[in-house]
Amino acid sequence: MSTAPSNDALKRRLDRYFWANNTGEMEFLRQVLKDKFIGFERVAVIGGLVRDFAYEGRRSFRSDIDLVIDAPKERIAEIASSLRATPNRFGGFGCKQGPWKIDFWALETTWARKYVPLNSLEDIVSSTFFDWDAVAYDLKEKKLICSEDYLFRIRSRTLDVNLLPNPSPLGNLVRAVRRLMIWRVQAGPLLKSFIEQHLDDDALRYIQVKELELYPVAVSTRWATTADAKKALFGESWDRTKAQFELRLD
Repeated sequence: MSTAPSNDALKRRLDRYFWANNTGEMEFLRQVLKDKFIGFERVAVIGGLVRDFAYEGRRSFRSDIDLVIDAPKERIAEIASSLRATPNRFGGFGCKQGPWKIDFWALETTWARKYVPLNSLEDIVSSTFFDWDAVAYDLKEKKLICSEDYLFRIRSRTLDVNLLPNPSPLGNLVRAVRRLMIWRVQAGPLLKSFIEQHLDDDALRYIQVKELELYPVAVSTRWATTADAKKALFGESWDRTKAQFELRLD
């Protein structure tokens, strides 16, 4: 399946996946959503899942479920307790439910509120570091939340920064390296500047260690120097069409 041709087409993909998919894993997920999350007035899936469905459909999705909930943080903490979820360092919680890893947090605790107004779920797409992640799916309203040019940016095969301030520059540097190489896309001007600023010899060693620790296939270990890395990342010396990497990013 190719990149969704329109926002309406992407919405239909998500509608089918969440509400017309009768596999065991999806019936299990729907029950978890119904029991623990759908009772909130507004709850949305953000980032990885929606992005992957936009990019290449179901076959591209190998990530976790990320939920943002427009509800007081105290109520989210109660749900976390009932699920025995563990806090994460970004103000949310994570838990394993059957085959699913679910991360969730209250809109009001989203770290980016210091930089952008977050008054409703529609604002959440301004809070992501990567522009390809700036998309959400409202589960109760079955509504796609993204900019009009969201899919245009994916079709342009250019990955860029959506919101520059972020709590984990090195973590996003790891993700930037893997996404540029695995997706075989180019860095937009803001992302290229971010990489130029943060990628030095120490950062490259950190990326290599983290990749070997977290992923079955590392893309950065082929680079001996920072100069090698930047040439590859910026498309100056490496034929990306020959790359064969395990497509697992998150």
